[in-house]
Amino acid sequence: MQRLTKNACSTVTGPPSWDDDIHALLREMTCACARTGPHLDAPIARALFFRVDVLNEPPKIAARALGVHAGDAAYLLTGLRKDLATQLATVIGDPSVAQT
Repeated sequence: MQRLTKNACSTVTGPPSWDDDIHALLREMTCACARTGPHLDAPIARALFFRVDVLNEPPKIAARALGVHAGDAAYLLTGLRKDLATQLATVIGDPSVAQT
């Protein structure tokens, strides 16, 4: 049985789109990269990332739950997202990187 999804840009319900597959792949790659962050503050940054970008929790609530000031949380998320974008671009640009 084929699953049905609702396209975010339309009101039509139908089979999953290519965009859904790409979104799922990028989400998995992003989460994998986030789990391997090399920074000393990575555990808090990864926890914030998970709550905000995976669970869709508002940043202020996620920060409060983790005992982090909202400004510090924004700084940590920005740094982690930048690092993730760099890692993803490197892997996409040079597939051999993924094998190391």
